[in-house]
Amino acid sequence: MATNAIVDLVQQRIGEISPETAERLINAVLETLAERDLSGAHTGFAAELPPEYGAILNDPDRTSHEHFDVEEFIRRVGERANVSYPQSETWTRAALTALVENVPTEERNRFVSHFPDDLADYTHWVV
Repeated sequence: MATNAIVDLVQQRIGEISPETAERLINAVLETLAERDLSGAHTGFAAELPPEYGAILNDPDRTSHEHFDVEEFIRRVGERANVSYPQSETWTRAALTALVENVPTEERNRFVSHFPDDLADYTHWVV
């Protein structure tokens, strides 16, 4: 799926935000994913994303292979996107689901299988 389609989907899920804000949020989620140890699952998933998103996820300067829980994930996304923690909970889910839903099922399942359970919950859009 094209970058603008993912941005549009994030905008639909969040509500009235600008494309620039949606893009900033998507980048924040990808940067935070790059920091999380997902046993190398980043690579295949990144290959299925639009190139500019895949580059963020596979950027060796960002990749640190840390272990942290969903609360820390949401905190980091919120800090990067400049939103509050409660807002980051919803926004993180909107961006992560938009990304995950737009890759082929097999790669999506492989990628998400490396998430801790609490973060995997954020790969399902629940209204």
